[in-house]
Amino acid sequence: MALPVGRPEKVTVRFRESEMRQLAEVSHQRGMTRTGWIVSLVRSRLASPVQHSPDEHDALRAIVRELNRIGGNINQIARAANTSVLQGRAVEPDLSAIQEAKLVIETELAQLRNALHGNADYWDGRR
Repeated sequence: MALPVGRPEKVTVRFRESEMRQLAEVSHQRGMTRTGWIVSLVRSRLASPVQHSPDEHDALRAIVRELNRIGGNINQIARAANTSVLQGRAVEPDLSAIQEAKLVIETELAQLRNALHGNADYWDGRR
């Protein structure tokens, strides 16, 4: 992903009145300025860093933290299973714990999809 280089320059774009209302509504819903939202859309097409709203940043940080915790738990489970096998003990998985972990992962993925919803680069087929 290429980072933008150089000083910002102004571009003028004209929209119809109905489009301006839509821009105001959508950008407000995302907690962004009209200009910030338009810039994020253009940057997503130029493969530059997309600007996320503050709520999206918070959601993405929380999701990353939770997925890191899940990864740590999976590593602990794998380590315990490997140790048991090396010691000649049978490993019997706790299916209820696995089902619970699956639900947590599904919840986190749903939150990730919600955080990315509306970002042109996510819904552009590059998922």
